[in-house]
Amino acid sequence: MSSLTQNGYAVAPEAIDAVSRPTIEATTLPPHCYSDPGIYLRETERIFWHSWICVGRVEDVPESGDFITTTIGDEPLIIVRDGNDDVRAHLNVCRHRRCALVEGTGSVNSFKCPYHGWMYGLDGTLRATPAFKETLNFDKADYPLMSVNVELWNGFVFVNLDDDAPSVASQLGETTKWGGDRYRMDRMVTSHRWEYHVDCNWKAYVENFIESYHVPWVHPETFELLTPLKRWVEFPEITAQPWAVQVGQTPGLTWSDNGEALLPVTPELEGLPVEFDGMPVWLVFPTLMVLPSVDALVYYVAFPAGPQRCRVIVRLCIPPESAEAYAAGEDPELVSVVETYERNVKAFLDEDNRICRMQQVGLSSRRGAPGRFCVHEGLTRIFDQWVADRAYGPDAE
Repeated sequence: MSSLTQNGYAVAPEAIDAVSRPTIEATTLPPHCYSDPGIYLRETERIFWHSWICVGRVEDVPESGDFITTTIGDEPLIIVRDGNDDVRAHLNVCRHRRCALVEGTGSVNSFKCPYHGWMYGLDGTLRATPAFKETLNFDKADYPLMSVNVELWNGFVFVNLDDDAPSVASQLGETTKWGGDRYRMDRMVTSHRWEYHVDCNWKAYVENFIESYHVPWVHPETFELLTPLKRWVEFPEITAQPWAVQVGQTPGLTWSDNGEALLPVTPELEGLPVEFDGMPVWLVFPTLMVLPSVDALVYYVAFPAGPQRCRVIVRLCIPPESAEAYAAGEDPELVSVVETYERNVKAFLDEDNRICRMQQVGLSSRRGAPGRFCVHEGLTRIFDQWVADRAYGPDAE
């Protein structure tokens, strides 16, 4: 199917209207939204180039010169801590002939292009340009690295390719309504990390995260045993900001075999309103997925890597004292606890990754048609409407 209708919509206007109705009246997005290259390009340009995207944690760049690299769509990025202890983001692009400056992660005093030796400070200023003395009308001050908006929030690092983007705080300030400020997410330290390349559209991965309908069938030996479907409660009207939350209402739930906390519990969670007492499943549109528990933090970020493929990074984070002791490896009981959490998170991830790949097979059928939502998929519908409003209409921004 063509990615544009005659009137300039990416999908028919009636399909946008259908996903905008109340959940039990709405239909899902047309299947070609999950495989069409033109739609993928519109989503990249209209969503990912104008949204705050999580690219990691502050702890990823703890010291001056520490950097990580990533991509948002086709835009390559460097996240670095500069000499003033500020976290910065630059395009990973030399201003000479566009070569990438660095790969992976590391620590540097400056960025030196491996192609022709142009050198940049951590703040992006151009410092050295070998053999350019004879070049006319050239001023190094005119060729710094192209910087990108970066903001820190609760230990997460967000970047936005839109120079006029509103602040992260203005987008996430109402998370106090479900107790997001009580989980001390900024203090958590990564103990385990994974990276997956999943053969599914990025939206399919996010949609799966924010609905509980699949829990009994996809997670029968994990989440379903600890928090069955009947305990999952959505809060579709909690905010107009670009995020959504549901809660598995099993108080104290975490990643141990029996769901009980085995690491130090965050004390601020005492007295949390009963409707939010359990494990929140929190999505920051478009692709930050967070599972804060009473004694740990799991988060994912899905990066689009093509119409039918996404790259997913996942972290397990634990309290700082536990992380330090686990790294030392001198407490066998603590090591066993953390590795139990790691095993259970990994099992849960494997289940979701498999079902998302299987769903993409059906989404790619040329004879597909929109489906329907049930009462447990209200937040998926809200997310789909958010995507459609921003990417599929002729005047979407």
